Amino acid sequence: MKKIPFWETDVGNKDYEYQKKIFSLNYPNEGEYVKKLEDKVKKILQVKFCTALPSGTSAMFVALKILNLKSDDEVIVPNITFAATANAVSMASAKVVLVDVNTETLNIDINDLKKKINKKTKVIMPVHISGRSCDMTNIIKIAKKKKIKVIEDAAEAFLSKNKKKYLGTIGDMGCFSLSPNKIFTSGQGGLLVTNNKKYFDKIKVFKTQGRVGITSGGDDLHISKGGNFKLSNISAGLALSQLSYIYKRKKKLIQNYKIYKKNLNFKQFKILKFDVNNKELPLWTDVVCDRRNKLYNYLKKNNIICRKFWFPLSKRNFYSNQKHSSFKNTKKIENKIMWLPSSFLMKKKDQLTVIRKIKNFYQVS
Repeated sequence: MKKIPFWETDVGNKDYEYQKKIFSLNYPNEGEYVKKLEDKVKKILQVKFCTALPSGTSAMFVALKILNLKSDDEVIVPNITFAATANAVSMASAKVVLVDVNTETLNIDINDLKKKINKKTKVIMPVHISGRSCDMTNIIKIAKKKKIKVIEDAAEAFLSKNKKKYLGTIGDMGCFSLSPNKIFTSGQGGLLVTNNKKYFDKIKVFKTQGRVGITSGGDDLHISKGGNFKLSNISAGLALSQLSYIYKRKKKLIQNYKIYKKNLNFKQFKILKFDVNNKELPLWTDVVCDRRNKLYNYLKKNNIICRKFWFPLSKRNFYSNQKHSSFKNTKKIENKIMWLPSSFLMKKKDQLTVIRKIKNFYQVS
């Protein structure tokens, strides 16, 4: 039986042909193709400003860093997310405060969020897990009332919407990942978007060693601290080429989700809901299931590769001193959540094989 992977990256000859144009310029540094990428993303997401960066993590770090957070300032992060979210906060010298997640969405639990906010809270970082929107209406309402900034971790949510707005464009700033397991890739890369010109101007300076204007390589004007967070023309070129496929891939990802949702609906196995009718985009189809580890191993033996969820951040005491036992919702689901094979290259017959094997495991028809 052939292997059915969790995800497949599709980089091929068309991308290679596009790269030839860039190599012919003999200018692999940040340049015109980075600008083209930023302009194209702005148009797609209907946002005023976009900055291309080396990774989604660096996008979050830069977004936090330009806010000039202090060591006792607190940033709220969901307990179930990729480590990058918390790492960005720690690198920006702020304090990570974890909030529990909603068992139906895996996103920030609004009730726990309200409990964790205090005078030291400066930023809320909602993470749109698998492209599923957080409750942005309430998060923005709370943030405005408390004068707290919102930085969206939309790493998994490019093209996904909430109430006609693209995720990542609702808060003060939004961060995207262009790593190989996303709807389009630059190999490694990230995007930071905002509608706030003051933030954008700070981002431009910080990402290039605190420097203003075009560099001469010598006596440049530096007005602040900063770092090198530029994306190369080469990486931007791959992203630009990949962008031409996103709507076709979007259609397939939605189809994947609908087929799973239609065929896998029983007590021991729950497909987590996406509001696809209102333009939520499931990058990956995720589930809550009984005997997850045994199911995962069974599928693996049958050459079906799923992906278990990240360990909760509360189990990693270098992120926070909050006790894991205090996160009641997390504890209910942490050993039950998993992603199914979700590639936009997956054949329907292979997806039906996945469905059949899962039903065999649970002995349901």
